[in-house]
Amino acid sequence: MNEFVNYLNSINNIGGNSTGSLAEYQVKSPFYDYIKIDRRIGNHIANSVSSQSYRAYILTGHAGDGKTSILVQVLKMLSLLAPGEGLDVHKEYSNFFYIKDMSEIPEAALVNLLEKALQAPGHNKTSLLITNTGPLLKSFLTLAKKRKNAIGSELSPEEEIELRSTILTQLDKNEDKEIELAGYRFVFVNIARLDNVAFATKILKKIANSDLWSTCDTCSAIDRCPIRNNQELITSHYERISTFIDNYYRYLYENDKRMTIRQMVGQICFGLTGNLSCDEICNRYLKEPFFTYNFANSFFGYLGLDVNRDSLQINGIKHIQNLALDKIALNVDYKLFVNHDYNFFPKNIRKELVELEHKSRKYFQVSDENIAALTSEQRNTANLRMAVRRFYFIYGVNTAEYSIDGIFNQIFGKNFIDYKKMITSAQPSSMVRKMQNVVFNALYIKNTGFLPNGSSDLPLTLRREDDVYQSALLVLGEVNKSDIRVVSYRVTNQLEDTGEKYELYIQLKDALFKLSLPMIKYFNDLINGTVASNSNPALTHGIASLDTLLLDQFGEVKPNRGEDCEISIIINTTKGQQIQRLDFNSNRLYIE
Repeated sequence: MNEFVNYLNSINNIGGNSTGSLAEYQVKSPFYDYIKIDRRIGNHIANSVSSQSYRAYILTGHAGDGKTSILVQVLKMLSLLAPGEGLDVHKEYSNFFYIKDMSEIPEAALVNLLEKALQAPGHNKTSLLITNTGPLLKSFLTLAKKRKNAIGSELSPEEEIELRSTILTQLDKNEDKEIELAGYRFVFVNIARLDNVAFATKILKKIANSDLWSTCDTCSAIDRCPIRNNQELITSHYERISTFIDNYYRYLYENDKRMTIRQMVGQICFGLTGNLSCDEICNRYLKEPFFTYNFANSFFGYLGLDVNRDSLQINGIKHIQNLALDKIALNVDYKLFVNHDYNFFPKNIRKELVELEHKSRKYFQVSDENIAALTSEQRNTANLRMAVRRFYFIYGVNTAEYSIDGIFNQIFGKNFIDYKKMITSAQPSSMVRKMQNVVFNALYIKNTGFLPNGSSDLPLTLRREDDVYQSALLVLGEVNKSDIRVVSYRVTNQLEDTGEKYELYIQLKDALFKLSLPMIKYFNDLINGTVASNSNPALTHGIASLDTLLLDQFGEVKPNRGEDCEISIIINTTKGQQIQRLDFNSNRLYIE
């Protein structure tokens, strides 16, 4: 019996016991120190105490972002938390004061405790206050009014608006420097704005650490235990498995589906255990345990070939099922499903897939499309094909012909890997130029309906915002290709847990436009002729913002009516594009 298995199962929210996901429970667990990941912001706060550079810190964020875990880290670094000791709602030490959660404090005491936390640096203490935005706003307003009343004044409506605006604006900034508000100086950090993708693979490695699985060595069921099999697979193929997991969570993060640390850990733990217990494995016969409960299936929310409906309670599994990655046709499909070539897999995984093949010799010939309309036998065949792809994502060996990067570009969008490289490290100019060409070609198609065909000038046109073909477009300005540059700027923040981090922008003269992964996918879809941007409001807003910026920077100012002017019209014909220039001069129209 390995108690660590019960601990892992308590972290996801599949069963009735999900207490392990709460930091208050974890801090008392003997396994917590084995899998915890220290964070930079925790080091930053602890160092302010040890260096006597006392500061007041306020942390906010989503449930599961690790706010309480940061408090635990600070307390342990300062040797203020004994093994097995729990957390108080608030507690004061000689050089440190914390409030675990403002929502747990009676409303009558909130303002006084907030004031105490903000005044801590003046009493040679560092303070850490953890809160949701609502209680913080309300308490700050009350505190600001209290300070005004103390000097015989009142908080004006303008000052109240400014206070609210400062707090809400800071939620999007996350600067590692103090701000001043209502006469107090403090560091305000929204954990939800910190990039947490790197945590997933670090935790995966810690969970698979052999020290936590030594108890299994003497278990009578070790030769048929799917959990131990998954642990050994993760240890043996960590680089490949972690690469997929990292790219999957990066894709979600860049598409505004950021996962909290708790959600990522829950999915990884479920992928490893399938929510099985040691008792179930020892006392039940599990059919094909190494396939049915394989990490490649459980991480995707499958129980063998069938969807595990209970697993959809896990946010990461719900997202991965909605993406339907295992239904996407891959370049490697021909090798896998026609040539029966399993040399892309490690030996032990190859054995599982050969047994899969023996179940149905016909599964290679069934289309993945419209599975609901298939017969029961055909559906089973299609499900087998999807399972092979899941195993390929998790365990597939990298080759020159079928590279890992190429697979990720197929399932997450062309240029996904280039984008990821450009936001994590400085890249050669050739990659930057490649991205600039994507941007220019896509904008040209968007504005004219045609590829540039060697043209180096981008027309800014007045057009319908739908898919209706227009034979004539009024030109509002022109942009030379050299004026559309892709640039990257390194993000420097002592609170971020990632290494190097860059942000990409389209530079238009002195203006910058943030270049996101959804926007790059939109540009590639334009080039490939498959676009539907209206389903994503954030993307639609970004497209409109870019159009406005282009016109602002490069649009031609038209004269008032009655004055002489020249206008250009793009005419789309079956033979290509023609540019017609019309010159209005002395109430006469001249056509060039």
